[in-house]
Amino acid sequence: MNWPGANQPRHLVLLIMLLLIFILSPFVVPYYYGPTILNIVAAIVLLSATYAVSERRTFLLIGLSLSAVSIVLTFWLAAAPSHWLVISAHGSIVILVGFFAIAILGYVLRSGKVTADKIYGAVCAYLLFGYAFAFLYSLIEEVQPGSFTTLTTIGAHDLVSRVMQMRYFSFVTLATVGYGDIVPHTQLARTIALLEAMLGQFYLVALIGRLVGLHIVHGRESRDA
Repeated sequence: MNWPGANQPRHLVLLIMLLLIFILSPFVVPYYYGPTILNIVAAIVLLSATYAVSERRTFLLIGLSLSAVSIVLTFWLAAAPSHWLVISAHGSIVILVGFFAIAILGYVLRSGKVTADKIYGAVCAYLLFGYAFAFLYSLIEEVQPGSFTTLTTIGAHDLVSRVMQMRYFSFVTLATVGYGDIVPHTQLARTIALLEAMLGQFYLVALIGRLVGLHIVHGRESRDA
């Protein structure tokens, strides 16, 4: 079932929030209330993603339910850190963000005219994949300490810095930059990193290029009509 206003630019708000948390995090983390501010912005990101997929009632209900669980676990983890809470909170985020990325990708690949909102959605899905892998890497490091070797040492209980470090590694892997300052050490970590690198190459070359090309073609057809 489709909701009214399906043609609204739902993904622009999500894109802005994703870029905001990406840019904002290194500036606010050093402060005492920095992690709390990031958790609040992250909760807004999840709600923005829920709105982005709300065209379908089922996706809206799934998004709201999983977002509520993830937000509760995240704030609980911030208040009382523990090994199992890290696994639960990060695991729920991986599932939720992965769900949002796949749902948005389904919308982007849907037949029909390539609109600006679909371009926004394609970029959002790309960023969401990067965030999902970031928390997956953090989860792997929690379950198997030493899965990654780094030039910068982070305290075992500094979860925010670890997530930011894994976010950095995730996006340089997704973009196949590979600076070498963070290296996957275990077989599991290496396999996941390879899968992300392959996903990044396929996404940028095959999907974004095709969408931008079709958007230009549709624009020319509209002017010629």
